[in-house]
Amino acid sequence: MAIFAVIAAANASDHPGLIPAAIALVEGLHFFPLSRLYDQHQYRWTAALLTAIALTGLALYATGTPDEAVRATVGLASAATLWASAYHLALRG
Repeated sequence: MAIFAVIAAANASDHPGLIPAAIALVEGLHFFPLSRLYDQHQYRWTAALLTAIALTGLALYATGTPDEAVRATVGLASAATLWASAYHLALRG
């Protein structure tokens, strides 16, 4: 639900370039309570990295970096973080 809200807000304010960073922020922040809920402490690293990626994306957008570069940076870094988290979880069994 929060993702739809940030997409709507970014589009309504005519800042669609903020969408990738805003989604990464929502995703990152939601991993903090999941860490406790599922007793998966490695999710704290996932949460911290996704939040840092989101803040980096927001900083890039604020400095006038082209939207395509913000999307690529946030998207690829988020994907790598989520894949690494899934891989780590798969190894633990």
